[in-house]
Amino acid sequence: MEDQIYRYLARCPALYDASTFPCVLPPTAIVASPYKFAFVAMPRWGRYRIRDFSSIREIVTFMRCTLTGLSFLHDHRIAHRDIHESNIMINWYCGNGQDEDDCAERRRAHYRSPSALYALLDFDFSLQLPLETSLRDCRRPASQAFDGKDDYHPADVHQGERHYNPFAFDVACLGNLFLYHFANAIPVVPLLAVLLSKMTTHVIDDRFTAAEALAFFRGIEAALPPGVLDSAITLKPEYGPLDDPGLYWSRLPPSDQIKWQSHRPPPSSWTARVLRRLNATRIGWKIVPFVRRSLRI
Repeated sequence: MEDQIYRYLARCPALYDASTFPCVLPPTAIVASPYKFAFVAMPRWGRYRIRDFSSIREIVTFMRCTLTGLSFLHDHRIAHRDIHESNIMINWYCGNGQDEDDCAERRRAHYRSPSALYALLDFDFSLQLPLETSLRDCRRPASQAFDGKDDYHPADVHQGERHYNPFAFDVACLGNLFLYHFANAIPVVPLLAVLLSKMTTHVIDDRFTAAEALAFFRGIEAALPPGVLDSAITLKPEYGPLDDPGLYWSRLPPSDQIKWQSHRPPPSSWTARVLRRLNATRIGWKIVPFVRRSLRI
């Protein structure tokens, strides 16, 4: 599947046009071999450190690029299935042997540059489905939800579900990544709380698609005055908001909490909490899925 996806991306002109680049890193060449593998040459992009972001503008650039990339993939019915910082690159790199302090300073300067771009890559866990596949109704075996790095996995299959939606799962993973790193930016950009709640809600049918999240984000970005974009911020990663929406929702002004109340994730049902607790035990994680498969619930 990875080879198929790279060959598909290599045929997408938008990925090679700077004016339409949708923030997905494409191959520069695919070299066939007489064996059951091929060599894929990729552009020379580099790593970054989110903890070094020092302004709202840098956060906005990162979020815009990654949402654009995920929306593009989903438009082409490619579920990434491994959303993580290590699978996102920046259009900057420091060559081997160069002074580390100098590299770090130039990298931080690039974060602030209008030319900074981030792109998704690495499709070894990805799936490409037919273009007519519904982004909302797609279902795959729940066992596939455990593939990839699990740092930002939502609890979509923690109740012993038989199936899951890989596209909704991707959106929640990216939303959780944003929550982990950027929750303390909400007092400066309050509508981030609304966006992140709709990306990560446990009510999967209410979750934004990637395109809806991107459109909502663009509305937020368009309304931000330059003074806010240039606001300094010190990021403090925290896992708490991933498990308790109240921790980040409380950072909204009271008037916005009332205005956007319909977008706040509801509390988990007692049934979901019980199933999650049972499924977390050594015996339960075998019994709960078995019972749900047998009863087809």
